[in-house]
Amino acid sequence: MDTPHFAAAVAAFVSALGDRVAPGVSSFPELFTPDAVIDVPFDGAGDVQPIVGRPAIEAMAAGLDGFLWFDEVTFHTVRSTDDPAVVVCEYEAVLRRADRDGRLRRRYVSVITLHAGRIGHLREYGGPFTPA
Repeated sequence: MDTPHFAAAVAAFVSALGDRVAPGVSSFPELFTPDAVIDVPFDGAGDVQPIVGRPAIEAMAAGLDGFLWFDEVTFHTVRSTDDPAVVVCEYEAVLRRADRDGRLRRRYVSVITLHAGRIGHLREYGGPFTPA
């Protein structure tokens, strides 16, 4: 599945995670294992349910086409943990949303668990949107 609206995010994740990511990843869903989970517990109103499985990740990415575009993604830190499969990342994105004017900046902290060169679990905490 092609995800040009996520291209800057994909390139940044591949670069930041380096040899932890399998070669040839070029779209957002390809970053993830078939049974991956994306968990964004504090985003939006109410309890946000995790996105489970690559088909659901593909559907989410397809649903954001024409609504959300990542223009820039900059990783500031990628910290290893005691578990070699788990990293904690701090990064920020400059993005555009169809429901808002102008470019927005948002900072993130993510806990990423990798398996066989793909993300098996992404738990992401995002800060507020601010003008870029």
